[in-house]
Amino acid sequence: MQKNIYQWAVLGLGLLFGGCNLDLAPENVMVDQNVYKNETTAEAALLGAYVRLNSFFAGAPNDQNNYANAGYGCLLGDLGTNNLKAQTQSTSFLHVEEAEYTQDDHEGFIRAVWTSGYNAVDYANNVIAGVAKYGAYNADKMAQHIAEAKFLRGYEYFLLLQLFGDGALTSNANGLGLVIRTTPYDGYDPDEVQERTTVREAYELIIRDLTEAIRDLPDAVPGVTSRIRANKSVARALLSRVYLYRGTYGNVREDLQLAADLADTVLQHGAYSFDSSHEAYLKGLFPQNVEVEGAYPNPVLSNNEVLFFQPSGNSVENYSHGLTSYFNKASFYIEDASFYDANDLRGLGGLIGTGTSTNNASLNTSLKYSSGGGYNDVMYLRLSEVKLTYAEAVTRLSNSVRADAVGHLNDIRRRPFTEENKPMAYTTASFSGAVELIDEILLERRRELAYEGHYRWDLIRTGRALRNVELPDNRKNFPVPQYEITISGGVIQQNSGF
Repeated sequence: MQKNIYQWAVLGLGLLFGGCNLDLAPENVMVDQNVYKNETTAEAALLGAYVRLNSFFAGAPNDQNNYANAGYGCLLGDLGTNNLKAQTQSTSFLHVEEAEYTQDDHEGFIRAVWTSGYNAVDYANNVIAGVAKYGAYNADKMAQHIAEAKFLRGYEYFLLLQLFGDGALTSNANGLGLVIRTTPYDGYDPDEVQERTTVREAYELIIRDLTEAIRDLPDAVPGVTSRIRANKSVARALLSRVYLYRGTYGNVREDLQLAADLADTVLQHGAYSFDSSHEAYLKGLFPQNVEVEGAYPNPVLSNNEVLFFQPSGNSVENYSHGLTSYFNKASFYIEDASFYDANDLRGLGGLIGTGTSTNNASLNTSLKYSSGGGYNDVMYLRLSEVKLTYAEAVTRLSNSVRADAVGHLNDIRRRPFTEENKPMAYTTASFSGAVELIDEILLERRRELAYEGHYRWDLIRTGRALRNVELPDNRKNFPVPQYEITISGGVIQQNSGF
């Protein structure tokens, strides 16, 4: 069933390519009518838009099938922090550590990230506009498809805002945000170049998209291996993250309350459960994905805390994906894993190991991505993050040590150990106050969510140093590619730190 879904997704890519950026408008209208009129082909286009989210977040550069253009969306969540160290030959990644970017960087990975993100947004825009204009199938199903596309657009704009928003995570609401497009791209017109919005306006669009998506998404949750599309809980979990990120730096109580409330709603949903067994990691969440000559790896994810992920075991012959750079260690490696305690299965001997034995054999990497061929599951949202979001938000709100926050922290902290090695559970008396508890929650976020695209943003939103401890806040985001500034005639402006 899943393989058939991804065959439709690949068809969706073709349909969307056929319907975008054609020179002759009547042909474009004809293609869009054919695609979005009926449920089957509209859903194929929607699934193609899901593939584009994966291409932006976790696709490999120079993918042989061109389904993935950049894929730095996830990597940049750890690059430039002490979680990863750039190899000496990886000049662009060394430049990320110092926030000193060359013209080659601007023409290379920075432009690729920007382009890949906006390409993904445009796929979502096509679905939203196409279904609304041409859809002639079940009204509820049409509303769901539009809601899923709005979820994708909200997710993609949030990733772009994290990367390029000037002060987006440090309460600079009037800083430069994004170039916002909510209609399908119809070719470059020099007379209609859009300025960047403010950070505030970009957040408002993201929140509106996700809120509207929640209204029309299904509440039902499929089996674990089919959690490849958005439902209400998935959108609530992402919106909870958005409010937490926006609200942290300035301690915005309204945002923190919404983050806590949305997280709690997801935690109370009966379809998800938290597995307290240490085996959850290696058998359920990140099953080892060892390639066998002549066969495609097909690990089986089986953990019920997963909300939303991109599976590797679908149409792998045609669509490889999954952050190969970790396993191969050609560009970066894990220099120091001492932030994990001894016997923690997330650390050395568990989810950190040597990866490929033929490239930098003595160096360590994350075995969350244990295939060098690109066939790795990619995790977008899971219950562990939601529990930590709730714990952090309510602690900040109450400025006290709450028992429920400590309980969620204990769940995350104690799970990765075998029974004989589990640390003692914390109690409310273990912490002198809210600040000490928040420090411990953030440490567990680093451990639990490492290499899933979070740590850099956690450091920025909490005012903590990156690998280069001297970087000011306005150099912790990335510069807008110079190409965009030049081609716009300066209408698109550069971030203040660059």
